[in-house]
Amino acid sequence: MSDGNGDRQRARRRAVRSVGPPAAESVTSGVTAVPVEAGTTADPAPVALDKATAAEPVALGKAASVEAAAVITEPKVSAVEFGVPPVDAAEPRSGIGVGRVLAWAAAALLVLALVVGAGLSVVKVRSIDARDERRTEFVQTARQAALNLTTIRADSAKQDIDRILAVASGQFKSEFDGRVDPFLNVVQQAKIVSNGEVVEAALESDDVDSAQVLVAVKQTLTNAGQEGPQTRLYRFRITVSRGDAGLTASKVEFVG
Repeated sequence: MSDGNGDRQRARRRAVRSVGPPAAESVTSGVTAVPVEAGTTADPAPVALDKATAAEPVALGKAASVEAAAVITEPKVSAVEFGVPPVDAAEPRSGIGVGRVLAWAAAALLVLALVVGAGLSVVKVRSIDARDERRTEFVQTARQAALNLTTIRADSAKQDIDRILAVASGQFKSEFDGRVDPFLNVVQQAKIVSNGEVVEAALESDDVDSAQVLVAVKQTLTNAGQEGPQTRLYRFRITVSRGDAGLTASKVEFVG
């Protein structure tokens, strides 16, 4: 009986063990109990779907997230730790800004210099033109005065004398006014006919309101007491002055 009972107890123990694996071995058998060969399409055994297998993806997800967090939070090595001075991002912009300001300033100065230079050139040209025009007027007045003095006819003596006085002033006019009547009588009685021709005229000196002009004149003269025309040459220094009446001959001198 004892042997029979012993056999039945061992059979029960075997039956109990064959129902399922021990609790201590459930984890390892849950992981490795279901091998899947390549090319097999057999459905996995129910043992593969135990708690340990289902928990494995969660563990892998946590590990991946931990690794990602480690990558994101990995400390960066600054340039200061390697002895490299930090580069200020604003410096290039500041340099470019200063360069542009200097370029604009230089351009403005250049334009200003050109404008000022052009203005000075215009003023200088106008000044030269005004001076040349003034000198031309001085010379022209002296030429006219010399031509009037050397051109006179007996039949138009009164008009010729008036023409001389029209461009006379100052000392020259005073001297000629006192000799008008005697001069008119001589011209008419001697039947003088004289024609003057200005050979050359040049400015000797000048300022804003006066000038001295040298005038060379050739005079062709005929009268009742001589046969044929006579030619005479004169050189005058005529002082031209500017007054209320304009430009006039204020002084006439014979030169050489």
